[in-house]
Amino acid sequence: MIRRSGTINAPIARKENSIIERCVNINGDTAITHYNVLKNNVDYSLVHCLLETGRTHQIRVHLSYIGHPIIGDTLYGTESNIINRQALHAFKVSFIHPITKQSVTFIAELPHDINFFCKLF
Repeated sequence: MIRRSGTINAPIARKENSIIERCVNINGDTAITHYNVLKNNVDYSLVHCLLETGRTHQIRVHLSYIGHPIIGDTLYGTESNIINRQALHAFKVSFIHPITKQSVTFIAELPHDINFFCKLF
């Protein structure tokens, strides 16, 4: 079972001989993910992640690294018969616009398949 909250501080690098896959590697770039378990049952956990850094595949690599891959993630975990894609959703993204220098925030409601999955808890 995943701890209720924590920080994964593990450097991420491109996996040797792969143009897509990443892995935790001591020679990689700093990568820090904070997480909180919102709900869980025997089989699954609903987790909120906050990225301190923004590495390629960071959430997927970090959660797999601690033994809790994202359901439906065929690159870092396994297929699922509950959802036919990664059960991963960015509900809120905020950044400083590079030209206007204004803070910009985008919020995306949960898609139907993720919403259905959340009702399993």
